[in-house]
Amino acid sequence: MNTDFYYSQNSLGIYEYCPKKFEYIYLKKLSGLKDSLEVQEKIEQGVKFHVLAERYFNGMDDYFYVNNQELEEWMKVLENNYLMDVECRSEYEIRQNNDDLKLLAKYDLILKDKDILKIIDFKTNEKVYKKEFIEKNIQTKVYMFLLGENIFKINPEIDLKNIVMEYFQLNFPEEKIVITYNKEKHEKVKKEIKNLINSIENSIKVGFEKRMGECKNCKFRSTCKK
Repeated sequence: MNTDFYYSQNSLGIYEYCPKKFEYIYLKKLSGLKDSLEVQEKIEQGVKFHVLAERYFNGMDDYFYVNNQELEEWMKVLENNYLMDVECRSEYEIRQNNDDLKLLAKYDLILKDKDILKIIDFKTNEKVYKKEFIEKNIQTKVYMFLLGENIFKINPEIDLKNIVMEYFQLNFPEEKIVITYNKEKHEKVKKEIKNLINSIENSIKVGFEKRMGECKNCKFRSTCKK
């Protein structure tokens, strides 16, 4: 891999989904077929919300200019569930390059609540996520592990067992998912991430395989056929 490349939850998740897709995106720098207009609009809507949320947690609730009902509803939900005046870091990035692990993550929000450090991730999904699914997700693993490895940068007095990840589903505010952490989980996730990165590095040497059965909605299906 390029020496400037850091693994993220997105790149690791793509490799888990299909190693060949990882090769197309991160090694061959291909873009594949364009997302549908509907998908593009949903992505843009999510980006706009994150911009507004960052402004909110920086003390700027001046989104009166927003002429979008869905965004307005999401911001009302945000206001009803999270105070503006809290000790937090919004859109906070952590990079790590040690112990053979080059990782990065950009957090929607890291919030300090007494002796608890909460990772808040805002989701705009249209179907409810379940805890058993989201807890196994690579995003959960990377975000909690990377914060655990770098917790001294934020608050060295907080223990790993006091890290919590909270998935807040804006369309289903009552379905908040809370995941706890501890030293045992940390060591287990560290091993899983290392094995995943080692698998990628090995694939670079021997070739990337296509994961059959994941092709129907893939942006690279025509590339693979060729």
